[in-house]
Amino acid sequence: MGSPATDPVRLLPPELVAELVAAPSVERLLDRFLDFLFLDEGPGRFGSFAAGVYVHDHVTGRPAAARVRGLGDYYVRSYERHGRDRDPVVQRALSERRVCDSDSLMPREEWLKLPVVHDVFAPHAMARVLCAPLVVGAEIAGTLNLARRDGQPEFTEADRDAAHVAAMVLGIAVSAVRERSSIERERRQLAEALDRCGAPVVLTDLGLARRHLNAPALALFDRLGEARPEVERLLDCDGDRTVVSWNADGARESGPHLTVTSQRPPGQPDVIVSVIAVRDGAARVLAPSLLASLTPREAEIATRALTGRRDGEIAAELFISPHTVKHHLKSIYAKLGVHTRAELLDHLLR
Repeated sequence: MGSPATDPVRLLPPELVAELVAAPSVERLLDRFLDFLFLDEGPGRFGSFAAGVYVHDHVTGRPAAARVRGLGDYYVRSYERHGRDRDPVVQRALSERRVCDSDSLMPREEWLKLPVVHDVFAPHAMARVLCAPLVVGAEIAGTLNLARRDGQPEFTEADRDAAHVAAMVLGIAVSAVRERSSIERERRQLAEALDRCGAPVVLTDLGLARRHLNAPALALFDRLGEARPEVERLLDCDGDRTVVSWNADGARESGPHLTVTSQRPPGQPDVIVSVIAVRDGAARVLAPSLLASLTPREAEIATRALTGRRDGEIAAELFISPHTVKHHLKSIYAKLGVHTRAELLDHLLR
């Protein structure tokens, strides 16, 4: 086992690993890891005066996120511009997918002659460097980089083992954080898409005992008032697919009528997707000749206008804006050769 400073178990206690994996972002993960390394005065827990973690972009393989301790911003910028591609330690670590350091890579005399050492490392007192790739499956997710000054000891086998363990944990943590971020991004996109959908949609997660109502469904349930619990009971799905109806006026055909179609997605028995169709039993039916000249949306608006509803009421029922209702009404006027709402109603009632 290595020395206390580089013992993998002492370096990364279980509680730290749990924090890293549960970090809310890659940046917070890197900050937490480096905070732990440099918690005490003097050299970090790797016995190095500087350390950096670089997380690569999935597509380009270049650093997309980075945190460095012990060195200033000028070094970080100069290394990215002039050093990374000329750094033989990083290039060897990436190509062979294993820990590499300057002392084990080549003789000291040869190392000191390299341009990257003269131009980038030496001006920042970096005499020895080590790189451990963050390998996750077939992907290299990034690198852990360490630096020591002149007078500090060479990296030992124990140091390389500790760096390997740290890089392995960092790779797993980065992968976990990225996966959570991807899932959360997809969840937000799905929620936005559902809210933009014109129909009321309810997602019921039986496993979590939660329901998500999109914006049209929220508006509909707010209008239901005391009848909401009764309609919510219609959202259950006995089989793969269930269709149920509900009439606000009981047996009479004049009241608002809801048809709830619920379905369980394949492979997700604990999830129910319910789509609610709203129909007004008091709405009159347009003549077939009129329907043929209108789009489906225009027909919906004309039908509601026939019952005396105002633009705002039509907009609320169809989950669109009053401006959109006015736009469709203008199109209806043009198609039917009328100019006012009164003329429209007179034309529809013929």
